[in-house]
Amino acid sequence: MIRLFTLVCATLSLAVISFSAYCENYGFLSNSAMSYFTKEDWQIFNKTQQSVLDHGKAGVKTQWKNPQSGSYGYMIPSNIMRENGMICRKLTFFNNANRISGEGSYKFCKTNGKWKIY
Repeated sequence: MIRLFTLVCATLSLAVISFSAYCENYGFLSNSAMSYFTKEDWQIFNKTQQSVLDHGKAGVKTQWKNPQSGSYGYMIPSNIMRENGMICRKLTFFNNANRISGEGSYKFCKTNGKWKIY
């Protein structure tokens, strides 16, 4: 009986530790700059992103800003490439909202007239 009790306690302890580690590993997503974007920030960001993907020159920084919220950022597109019959390009972002900065690079490809992350 004591052995079973010890086994159950050990299993529960491992489960709690594993869950805590899981939460710590993914907790950063909820505190990203984009998680603080207002509706207007998203509208400005998306409009800028569309323009940069469609017309931006490779390596040239395009800035965006929402004076109402104070959020801002920039985007830098890569050269246009063709993959599987689609037009693609990499887009590097830097964003700041609520005094939190974030950046990343993503590959976008145009399918059915819309840019999607790949």
